[in-house]
Amino acid sequence: MKKNILAVIILAATLVNLTLSAVMLFVYMPNAQKMNTLITKICQVLDMELESPLPVEKENVVAATDLEPIIVGEEMLIKLSASSDGKVHYITVTASVVLNTKAEDYKTIQPLMESQQEHIKEIIQASIRDLSYDNYETDRDLVKQEILQNLQQEFDTECIYRIDFGTYFAS
Repeated sequence: MKKNILAVIILAATLVNLTLSAVMLFVYMPNAQKMNTLITKICQVLDMELESPLPVEKENVVAATDLEPIIVGEEMLIKLSASSDGKVHYITVTASVVLNTKAEDYKTIQPLMESQQEHIKEIIQASIRDLSYDNYETDRDLVKQEILQNLQQEFDTECIYRIDFGTYFAS
């Protein structure tokens, strides 16, 4: 009989322990989820602040021997948007499109670059025209990235590797 009473006491203690564990689970779980959400949001904000506003470096680096520059505009004279001093400013740019010769569609894109030079000049001029004399130096890399994306979308290719401004003179 003593063995049965001891077994009943152990069973009762186990049931009480199980019940209290279930109550703790339902009491603490919503708070833990809220805390996890809060920590995730804080980490996302910190990651956003750590990211640079400059264009991200390309993951796939192409060897210099696999690049072919094509000059599309020699000394293009472009009027810049109004600056803080109220004067009209112009920029003279020599631009070239650099193609990746190892790209799958290189043989179809390369002839297009030469036949579509005027259209490419328009895309380059439209992007540069949005700049002002005050912020050209700081935003030049962003404009090059924008031109690159516009050309890649226009010709539907990844063969266009980068845009280079050989010489430029802002006045």
